[in-house]
Amino acid sequence: MASPKRELLSVELELWHPDCWTNEVMEETDAGVLGHGSVLDGRRAYERCTIYGDSPEHVAEAVGTAEESTLIGDVQTVGSTPAESVVPESAIGTFAQDVFIEYEFTEGIGPAFASRGFVLDGASRMEDGREIWPLLVQMNRSSLGRRIEEIRNEYDANITIRQVTSADRERSTPSFEDRLSELTPRQRQAYELARRRGYYEWPRETSVQDLADDLGVSKTTFLEHLRSAENHLLDPPQSRERSGDGSDGT
Repeated sequence: MASPKRELLSVELELWHPDCWTNEVMEETDAGVLGHGSVLDGRRAYERCTIYGDSPEHVAEAVGTAEESTLIGDVQTVGSTPAESVVPESAIGTFAQDVFIEYEFTEGIGPAFASRGFVLDGASRMEDGREIWPLLVQMNRSSLGRRIEEIRNEYDANITIRQVTSADRERSTPSFEDRLSELTPRQRQAYELARRRGYYEWPRETSVQDLADDLGVSKTTFLEHLRSAENHLLDPPQSRERSGDGSDGT
């Protein structure tokens, strides 16, 4: 009997696992973390991550929390201070700091995926205490389920397979829900609050100041999150790429 055909699969996972340093950062500081993949060297793992927040002080606090974590052997910042995002609709928030971390192979779940042939396809992101991982892997679909189950058992992890598609097919234009899921938690919170409170009705049923007060942030900070969300939802990256140089023709 012929073996099931291997194919290049695009996989999106939602996962949670205990003893995760990104959980510590989120819970203690409410900052966000993006992961860019890990590499292995014997029993050590190395990874570049992006920690983002609303201000340089917010990001510095989150970096300090990471440095104090017993789950990480070493944390080094890439660049001396948190930098302001260049692109307004960037998924990494208003201010961000890249860090290079080192930890034991067994302390992070990333090496478990890397050692089984999974490659990060973009950045993993932490949202509401759970991580979203876009991955590429070359294997048959029955093997995919077994590999995921191995990681679940090894790390006592909750892992949900959100989507599996063949990566060699042309990727379609992302749906509105796909773009909504790409927002940072703060961007999505601002957008959903504005929509729920009638900000987009005519005449408007609320003001920016009222919405900012509801979230306990300044009017300027609220507008930054809302405008970033709107830009991303109305003009997703793939649309900009297809439009050429991004100019408006004026």
